[in-house]
Amino acid sequence: MATRSLGFRAWRFGAVLSMALTGCAVEPQEESSAQEQLQAVQQQTQALTPPTGCTEITMNDLANGIQLTPVKYGNQPTYQGTFGSFGDPAVADSALIRLDVNTAPGLHDLAAGGGNLFTCEQCVYGYQDAGTTGQKLFVADSGSLLLALKVSPQQTVGALYNVTLRESVTAAPLSAPYRGSAAVAGGACKWIRYATWNTVRSLGCDPREGSLTANLPGHTCVADNYFADDGTLEKSEGTKTQGAACTSTPAAEANHPAVTDCAQGFACTDLLSDNPQCLKTCDPMAAVPGCPSGTLCGVYGLCIEQSVLEPIGFAFDPALIGETCRAGFTEFCGTEGARGVCADLTGSGQATCLRYARARSDCGAGEELGYVNYPLSGGGYDRGSGFCYHDGL
Repeated sequence: MATRSLGFRAWRFGAVLSMALTGCAVEPQEESSAQEQLQAVQQQTQALTPPTGCTEITMNDLANGIQLTPVKYGNQPTYQGTFGSFGDPAVADSALIRLDVNTAPGLHDLAAGGGNLFTCEQCVYGYQDAGTTGQKLFVADSGSLLLALKVSPQQTVGALYNVTLRESVTAAPLSAPYRGSAAVAGGACKWIRYATWNTVRSLGCDPREGSLTANLPGHTCVADNYFADDGTLEKSEGTKTQGAACTSTPAAEANHPAVTDCAQGFACTDLLSDNPQCLKTCDPMAAVPGCPSGTLCGVYGLCIEQSVLEPIGFAFDPALIGETCRAGFTEFCGTEGARGVCADLTGSGQATCLRYARARSDCGAGEELGYVNYPLSGGGYDRGSGFCYHDGL
């Protein structure tokens, strides 16, 4: 397995709506409601004018996670794309929307984040002439974000309207996982009248316990990322269960699921073995993941034996949450239903079992959400395996 790394506040220790909505994962009434909300918002924006000194810009399509090439799952859902060119026409102007995993459908005031990338839970920002020595950061400090539909944290439909973005610079804190920003006095200003995004995939689903798409009749929601909060539906037409050899047949038509001979709730996968086998799906953050006896809820939300995970690079420590670990970095500590990661964030030489969490908002006062960085092929990454640690800010 590839080497993992950690993302946390490094000052404490250095460096470590269309076809996509027609899949069976989205009910017709949900699609209709989302479209109606977007249309209503668009009508409201027609009479708006840019604030004094601001230039109107547009936003192109956004993508996230498995939609990106290479695949990039951020430490919180981050949709990436471009604005309509407003800098050097030969260089892309990047556009990004970052949400908290727990961001709920509804209307969100972008002013609540104070125009600061450290404090915002719903963040809209981008870079003029991205990747060049002359790139400029722009961060939204006012306007509205409508989250109209949420299939999973990674798959949403929404709109921005009457959004003002101010030229900004990075500001304290200056290190991972979340940097701050501050507006430049007298800096440039950009304005978005109305723009939409749609990162919902046909057959997309949410593997998390309790989601509307986690247990659809006759289907299995199979996770696409390490921490199992983004998935794709398979059609389960068999009776095979844990450990049985299986077959997955690709769909003959677009927007139809692959068909497996596993029972519902079992993925047909070769992620953790040489040959495809049926593995029970699970939510690693559930109080009771529900794995068969002798297995645990592992990476990609799959029930598997510890003895299978260890030889492919996943380590285990018996420490419980908050206790000192026997070794250094370890992917699994704690117990089923209360898992954590062993990490030494202070450089003391002793690692602590830090509880896993998906959302930054799940961390308590004085805590921050770090992440385990799993490198993916082609320079991609999966940073969705978060953990709460005492930040001190």
